[in-house]
Amino acid sequence: MQENIVHISSDLEALLPRYLKNRQTDLETLQGAFQAGNLEQIRSIGHTLKGSGASFGLDAISAFGRSLEEAAIAHDGTQLQTTLDNLATFLATLKIIFVEEES
Repeated sequence: MQENIVHISSDLEALLPRYLKNRQTDLETLQGAFQAGNLEQIRSIGHTLKGSGASFGLDAISAFGRSLEEAAIAHDGTQLQTTLDNLATFLATLKIIFVEEES
């Protein structure tokens, strides 16, 4: 699998491990909610992801969140499954490179 390399400000280095651990937990919760047909839980977590990813320099997480939220509202099981699979792959292959911000 090819790595997803993302460059993120070193200012976020101390916060990112916990953020990513929480996203892995979200993924597991989302997969369970999908199996249970709990679209409201998927919509809610998607909304949270949509709002948080960019704050941590992870625009892809925001995009996945937007897709999950929209698919849950639309009751689009195919899109939900595709997005969950893509989110799982993204998290599994993510490689963070911390960079110093120029003043």
